[in-house]
Amino acid sequence: MTYHSAPQRWPRQILFGDVDAMFASAAVVKDPRLAGKPIAVGGPPPRGIIAAASYAVRPFGVHSAMPTAKALQLCPQLILLPPDRPLYRRLHETMQTVTSRLFPLTEWSSIDEFYAETTDLQSLHPDALTLGQLVKDELYDATGLCCTIAVATGKTVAKIAADNHKPDGLVVVKPGTERSFLAPYPLRALPGIGPKTASKLVALGLTTISDLLDPRWDQPLHRLFGHGLVWLRELAQGIDREPVVADRASKSVSRETTFERDTHDRPFLERTLRGFLRELAHDLRQEGLAAGGCAVKLKDSRFTITTKHGRFPHALNYDPDMWPTVKHALHELMKPGADYRLVGVALTALTQSAPGLFDNRRAKAIEAMDALIARHGSSVIGLGGVSQEE
Repeated sequence: MTYHSAPQRWPRQILFGDVDAMFASAAVVKDPRLAGKPIAVGGPPPRGIIAAASYAVRPFGVHSAMPTAKALQLCPQLILLPPDRPLYRRLHETMQTVTSRLFPLTEWSSIDEFYAETTDLQSLHPDALTLGQLVKDELYDATGLCCTIAVATGKTVAKIAADNHKPDGLVVVKPGTERSFLAPYPLRALPGIGPKTASKLVALGLTTISDLLDPRWDQPLHRLFGHGLVWLRELAQGIDREPVVADRASKSVSRETTFERDTHDRPFLERTLRGFLRELAHDLRQEGLAAGGCAVKLKDSRFTITTKHGRFPHALNYDPDMWPTVKHALHELMKPGADYRLVGVALTALTQSAPGLFDNRRAKAIEAMDALIARHGSSVIGLGGVSQEE
């Protein structure tokens, strides 16, 4: 008789999922004829930026955050598509339904990334690799999106593992192997090490995560990180106690745009912000949220970014009531003679909207307006005689 021992139980198990090039992949879900073609999502040149690039264009050097004009130079056959936020939202909600069914705790860190606490699922799913494949299959069946999955004892190792096994990857970093797994990766892979810090470390002679643990570098590392070195060295060994926070609420929502030409036209900037504010307020109402404040952002022709924060008298989700505060913040930011290349607005301090936020008459009018917006877009209608606009 042959006895098979059960897989060793993990002291802690975290599953991380990352949808592969979600915006570009969503376009293929919407139009399968685009499958395998060189597509990217972003704004048009000369000022547009690539938001997501399909893996078909990666060999050309095209990647997210690249200027669209540069991407078209590298890949003249690039198919440029505009963002489709309603589609992304629908796919995200479908994925949330799947993860809520599969896991006791899920934390969506962005629209296309999530962490799941799977420690207590080991009796049901004793093999981490099988569990990861199940998650991949369930998400694909529900949305048509491919997802890279990593399982590890902590968030940091799981994220690094997924980042380095895309696309459509599946990787398990078993307990006790975290340090050796992380050792060869570059310093920038660790959270907390940005490009400036990495360049300082490289100048000293450190290049990989394992170098952070070498006692030869104790003195310069202490000078550079101080008391933070203890935390950094724990991460370099894969020691990560950060918990999965279920249903982490978004603390803000925002919109911004870069103009084709720099401008100092105040009415134009106001119209742009009004359009953004209308969209954001509509989104808040649909999600039962309200905002306690706002932040306006400007980037001038010298690429200097300035922001101005404002507080609403109480939590709001109707843009005419929000606009005076947003408009005042814009006017406070603008400088005489300055030209601006980017403007944006964020709604901050989000909370659940209070019952009775509007009287019955206004509530019905806003509900009717939202129905028209859902059908025809946010620019189709505004309410007259309900709230005074400035």
